[in-house]
Amino acid sequence: MDYRKAGVDITTLDKIKKRMARTVRRTFNENVMTEFGHFGGGFRLKGYRRPVLVASTDSVGTKVKVARMAGVFDTVGADIVNHSINDILCTGAQPLFFLDYVAFSKLGSKEVVEIVEGAAKACRKEGVALIGGETAQLPGVYKPGEYDLVGTIVGAIEEGKLIDGSEIKEGDVAIGLRSTGLHTNGYSLARKVLFEGNAPLPLDALVPGTKKTVGQALLAVHKSYRKEVEAVKPLLKGIAHITGGGFEGNVSRLLPGNVDCVIEKKSWKPLPIFRLIQIRGQVAEDEMYHVFNMGIGMVLFVRSKDAEEVREKTRGIVIGRIEKGKGRVNPA
Repeated sequence: MDYRKAGVDITTLDKIKKRMARTVRRTFNENVMTEFGHFGGGFRLKGYRRPVLVASTDSVGTKVKVARMAGVFDTVGADIVNHSINDILCTGAQPLFFLDYVAFSKLGSKEVVEIVEGAAKACRKEGVALIGGETAQLPGVYKPGEYDLVGTIVGAIEEGKLIDGSEIKEGDVAIGLRSTGLHTNGYSLARKVLFEGNAPLPLDALVPGTKKTVGQALLAVHKSYRKEVEAVKPLLKGIAHITGGGFEGNVSRLLPGNVDCVIEKKSWKPLPIFRLIQIRGQVAEDEMYHVFNMGIGMVLFVRSKDAEEVREKTRGIVIGRIEKGKGRVNPA
């Protein structure tokens, strides 16, 4: 008996890490102080007088199952990076570095490398260093072919400049930024509706009213809103990343206890993939808006006098308003 017979192939894992090295190093910048493969990633913090570190950890959830069905692995790597960036953007923080975690029982080295390459490509695009992570082979935890993907991001912001929603007041405006699709939430419901039951859809079936296949719509990469947020950051009073829990679960995190946010659902048209899920699954509208982003991936809160400038610079749409209330989100 040896480790390989028990299900863990150290030699293969080492080869995988060597293949990753070149791609990962391309994300490094002058602030990275350690080499790829060290026990910890070192990052020099520059340009701040009184820095506040902001960190977040998340996963892409069961979107990895759809990626596996399609035989596509790099897009979920980009998903976890962009999702993580958006989370800390909600504080106004500048993303600095990222760490990934890929866990599986038995997965080809090509697939593992593609996942990390997808993450590295997204990091390079966003100017974030991928300074470390973990590739774990865990027989008995995952079935052969299954895997999990998790990311941790760290950013920084100058003390006193944190955007936390505390200044949101009656009369302020909510501006929505469009999503590319489901992003990284709601896939357990989507898979149940689309791929299980008596008449499962093939991945190459067209989404009604579009030229996109179901697979393409579901695997659309989670959009990073860094460019949009950076363009208008001084004008923002609050930022909500619309993930699991929809508008109610995410916008309510920001609201002071004396105001409500009224979301005008008729101000935008949900993407066709959401309509397909709702019809096929006979999912109630309230449930759809509670589970999915419905086509709006981020909401920016601004003063009414700044709304037009923010809308133009971000190509967003006015989707709501702030009224007196009790810290609730009310659809209209």
